[in-house]
Amino acid sequence: MIEIKRIQQRPDLAQAIYAVMIAVYPVNPWTLEQIQADLSQDQTWYVLAYDGAEVIGFLAVQENLFEAEVLQIAVKGAYQGKGIASALFAQLPTDKEIFLEVRQSNQRAQAFYKKEKMAVIAERKAYYHDPVEDAIIMKREIDEG
Repeated sequence: MIEIKRIQQRPDLAQAIYAVMIAVYPVNPWTLEQIQADLSQDQTWYVLAYDGAEVIGFLAVQENLFEAEVLQIAVKGAYQGKGIASALFAQLPTDKEIFLEVRQSNQRAQAFYKKEKMAVIAERKAYYHDPVEDAIIMKREIDEG
């Protein structure tokens, strides 16, 4: 059974998160050191998806008083299409605007985000590197009801 847990300031879990990241993002994933530093930040928290003791997905969020930004989301390939990313996204605050960037070519992710009530609001030219690619900026409004 899949279990979803929110964590904060747990750099000891960086290796498990890194294992998911390199499995999902073959080009330019964050380094283990970047994840460890991120997990040590006061304003950053993660939601992890577990299958038993194994971390199979995660959502990384940076939050302040007014908004939250999705920094990363990843689910191992064997678990994709099973609602895990939606379960991770369900942990986002509903009382704040949510922002994220996604590669322009990542149509599958954009479709998922639109299903999660995110809307395209802007584009950043040449935001990503290796390969150079534009970023689509998406936003979810505060849930009024």
